[in-house]
Amino acid sequence: MDALSLLTGVSSFGRTHPVTMPDFTIGYEKKDITLAIKPYLLSINYTDYLGEQSDELSVSIEDTDGRWLRSWYPDQGDMLSFTLGDQFTGMVNLGNFEIADIDYVFKPNVITLKALSTGITRASRTLQPRAYEKTTLEKIVQQVATRLQLVLKNSIANLEIERITQYQESDVEFLARLAKQFGYTFKIVDQTLAFIANTELTAQEPVLVLLPEEVESASFRDQLKGVPDEVMACGYDTKAKQVRTVKRKGQPLRPQSKLSASGDMLKIVANKGESQQQLTARADAALTDARQCQVTGSLELFGNVKLVAGQIIRLSGYGKMSGNYQIKQASHNLSRSSGYTTSLEINMIEYIADDADTGEKHAETV
Repeated sequence: MDALSLLTGVSSFGRTHPVTMPDFTIGYEKKDITLAIKPYLLSINYTDYLGEQSDELSVSIEDTDGRWLRSWYPDQGDMLSFTLGDQFTGMVNLGNFEIADIDYVFKPNVITLKALSTGITRASRTLQPRAYEKTTLEKIVQQVATRLQLVLKNSIANLEIERITQYQESDVEFLARLAKQFGYTFKIVDQTLAFIANTELTAQEPVLVLLPEEVESASFRDQLKGVPDEVMACGYDTKAKQVRTVKRKGQPLRPQSKLSASGDMLKIVANKGESQQQLTARADAALTDARQCQVTGSLELFGNVKLVAGQIIRLSGYGKMSGNYQIKQASHNLSRSSGYTTSLEINMIEYIADDADTGEKHAETV
């Protein structure tokens, strides 16, 4: 099992479970070094991001005899691999990483290797200025995947693109812009590119229901600033010689809220040559993205390697903070001193009232 299959391939995996220290393996340049470093290991931190940013791996090791400054000293660009799991979850392959930074502290002597997922680091070096005309979003993404020698994991809805320009951007930067503009999430893991509609991700059933007693700590922020009430995308059709306009009005996150948004309108000015379908997709994506930032939270709980960015979890028993949330960032922390914990950054996508509040459940999806 790997991280990409967890993103869309797991329906549910039951309750959390207290695992003090899971099993793991660490590879260096395709050699398993787990047994060699385990007695000296201080901590491992793996952070999984929902698109746009490289996943990160950080490994801190005691260097009691100074070997990491001499014969064991690594080079930037060397490859690390990481798998993690336990008797409940099984082992999960979290991918390959290139060493980007090496930190060394004396007294006590500790070396920390910081590495980035290989797919994005390899793909982000070259600028690719070019224009795409009279094509589709899927064809553009497939072209980029082919250029990067990646396999496109999933199909993409038929969205006609009249014209779009890749300016002085790397392919990864261009993919990030396409994903944000048209409501998608992309992720590169090793040789695979996933380009998934956000509506597909948020429509998934929760993989886990969390009650307050199952969480070590939780904090939330509920804000209206920056949450528009309406989005308007407009552009000029040079052939028809008329202005095209698309408007989208948001729904309140919580039914019967006195104030559900800032009252502002978010305006999007189309680039030259954008089609009506492009305008509509951009308006829908911008409204959904902005409104899902209204309620955000941070959780810390017992470690569970199957929790990854992009999944949906449900919080129950949290009053006005109850509901379905999407994981935007998942950090798995293994420490000699504190054991194994998972930290999550989450955004509410659907408010679900607790039974105790209303006598019944009702939901509103953004």
